[in-house]
Amino acid sequence: MTLKKKRFGWPTVIGAVVTIPLLWWSLRDIHFAEVLEYFRNAQKAALLATMVATSVTLAARAFRWRTLLSHESPNLEYAPLYHATAAGFAVNNILPARAGEVARAYTATRLTGVRFSSAVTTIVFSRVLDGVTLFAILVVASLLGWFSADFVIGGVAVSRIMAFASIIFFGLLALAFLAVRFPQFVSSVADKFFHVVLPRRLAARSVLGLSGVLESLAVLRNPRRLGVALFWSGVIWGLNGLSFLLAFIAFDLDVPWQTAFVLQSLVNFGLVIPSTPGFVGVFEALVRGVLVLYAVEPTAAVSYAVAYHFCSYMPITLLGLWSLARTQIRMRDVQEEVHERFSVAVQRMTGTYHAIPE
Repeated sequence: MTLKKKRFGWPTVIGAVVTIPLLWWSLRDIHFAEVLEYFRNAQKAALLATMVATSVTLAARAFRWRTLLSHESPNLEYAPLYHATAAGFAVNNILPARAGEVARAYTATRLTGVRFSSAVTTIVFSRVLDGVTLFAILVVASLLGWFSADFVIGGVAVSRIMAFASIIFFGLLALAFLAVRFPQFVSSVADKFFHVVLPRRLAARSVLGLSGVLESLAVLRNPRRLGVALFWSGVIWGLNGLSFLLAFIAFDLDVPWQTAFVLQSLVNFGLVIPSTPGFVGVFEALVRGVLVLYAVEPTAAVSYAVAYHFCSYMPITLLGLWSLARTQIRMRDVQEEVHERFSVAVQRMTGTYHAIPE
């Protein structure tokens, strides 16, 4: 069976609509001669260390992913998961609509044999752990007086951002724990719901998919395994915060060291905004908006943002493409798989999906 493909470019359009105004805002009143001067004066060794720190986070993410998948495959090799992780982040830098998450799951399935549904579920859960960790950093920062929750970014108080983020991430965690604690109840309610709102065949597929998701969340039944996953989450964002701090040193910005961890949390929450691949424009606007709160001059803030963005984008993209080359999975195969998954999802939601014989 082959799938009837339907091309669409809405993720790119939405990303451009969001990115262009933010890019304009972040670059307004910036004198590019001064930006070049900041680049020339930056400490190159510190920027190189920034690249190393951001690159090492891929290794930590692969260790966490192996922990989350260990309930299904306890003897998973590390190398394939690292290659899948690196490939996924590279694809996120190249393709729109968070396509790297699909690419990461597809690559892991090809390399390790884990079920695609398990790979996707654990990727989603790892993102929830990321959100919880970043939110915890902000809470600690607020309690210790590292920043004021009354700060306003883009007309929105940080306290409101934190409240919204806490509802989203802790709500998702609560749902996950509920699903694991009472799987039969959740399955029964979901079965009735799906059969009310969806056609019979699609409802049956949805129930089957939910069963796979519930199995993949088995990590929550094991406190030790969950603790290890949370440990790796701390390592990931500790290393990432260190990379922000090293870039501060490179540009000799006069801000407290704790600002690096506040900055990474606020920026990463802001990156949920749809954008073009690599978050160009959105990242720069968010960094400028946060650093202005710490009295960093706009040109210095934008110079820092552009340099840090390059230091994180280039090594991760190159490592991901190297991983794809090592695994002999072609980028074209990944693109086709991502397109197919997105197309089928859209067609099923709109009722236009049809399977045709080969």
